[in-house]
Amino acid sequence: MSNKFNANALSEYSKSYARRIASDFYQQHSTMNGPQILSLTPISQINLFVISSLSDKWQADAAKFRSPYFDFTNEEVQEALSNFMNVVSQYISVRREHLEPLLADATRRTIIMIFDPRAYFDDMLRSQPEFTLTADALKQIIRYTKINQFIPAHILQRMNGKPFVYANQALTYLDEVLTQRGHELEKYDKFVELFSEKLPMDVSSLLRSHVPDTIPAAPLRSFFDTATDTSVPPAPLVAQEPAMAGEPASTGAELKPAIPSQPFPEPVTVKSEESSSQGAMFLGDNAGPEPVAPSTQPSQVSSGNQESQRLVVDTARPVSSPEAPTTLNDTLRETAPSEPTTVAETFHRAPIESIARSISLNQKFRFINQLFNGNASAYNQAVEEIDTLNNYGQALDLISYRYASQYLWDMSSDEVSELVEILKRRFA
Repeated sequence: MSNKFNANALSEYSKSYARRIASDFYQQHSTMNGPQILSLTPISQINLFVISSLSDKWQADAAKFRSPYFDFTNEEVQEALSNFMNVVSQYISVRREHLEPLLADATRRTIIMIFDPRAYFDDMLRSQPEFTLTADALKQIIRYTKINQFIPAHILQRMNGKPFVYANQALTYLDEVLTQRGHELEKYDKFVELFSEKLPMDVSSLLRSHVPDTIPAAPLRSFFDTATDTSVPPAPLVAQEPAMAGEPASTGAELKPAIPSQPFPEPVTVKSEESSSQGAMFLGDNAGPEPVAPSTQPSQVSSGNQESQRLVVDTARPVSSPEAPTTLNDTLRETAPSEPTTVAETFHRAPIESIARSISLNQKFRFINQLFNGNASAYNQAVEEIDTLNNYGQALDLISYRYASQYLWDMSSDEVSELVEILKRRFA
């Protein structure tokens, strides 16, 4: 739960509010039906959350009918079961002892959504089964979301028709929409008034710090514009830095040297205008090899010019901003290891056919405890899934977008380094 709240105060208020609402209704009724739930409180989001909980229980009950002794793939059986469950859904009848816990939970979730929407949707995405957000699940979330519905709607739009995305990617979309459209978040003042009509809400005791979030983001294009204009791509997550005063704007094609050119004791003879324009420096009297057109074939340069090549590459390398964030894939896709120099290193880097058989018993225990929080079944599932992949890139995407984010791996740990080394051997 969001650390913005006083947990005890939030829980107590949610239960008290649910108790007050239920008491008023059940004084005159013994059970509650669907239409009555939809109008139960003046805050429609609470009512929708209760209906959503009943929908989940309705689907779970339908799954219980699927006995292994009968053919539930038969078309007549599927139609009959669907008709039966649809009829059942028309006759919701909930007694107070069953409704009140659902109402308290719906109240708690609504309060979090109002005061801390970032934390609410973050928890919702991280709790998805298999750390995977499907389009069907997201549509169901949108269906039962009334407050700040534009947030899950934006995530669905960014999925761009994909059947699913890993929750890690969905969290990126969440940050994006909150940055771009944070000014559209609903204010909590009107909801405090609605809550207080039934039970006074003391915001100062409910929150650890009565300071609302401020997301400094200028309004860009509205959702309605971008939803119908497919030719305009979504706004970038990281804005480009503006040019300094008096300088022309960068086109993105210019490369600045990583280090300034250093003067040499002796003048350098430049043999051609083309080499001078590049600014490459060479030792001695040799101005370096003649420039050639780019080629996809390996360069055949004699060893005597290796030092010259090194200087050319260093001066042509673009500037890397010291504040640029390092992504998880950047960490995993570091330079390939140097060539083995001993027999032991050669053996340990030899290609393997199966990850499971190449992991020692000691490694297996450490991987389970350090990388999968002691969950042996999750470890086995991960190893089996990685073994079915086709290349090293797919393996890195899987562990970075799913397992590393789901289990919060320390990317500098020995266990992660050993696992990456095993992946390199598996897909060598």
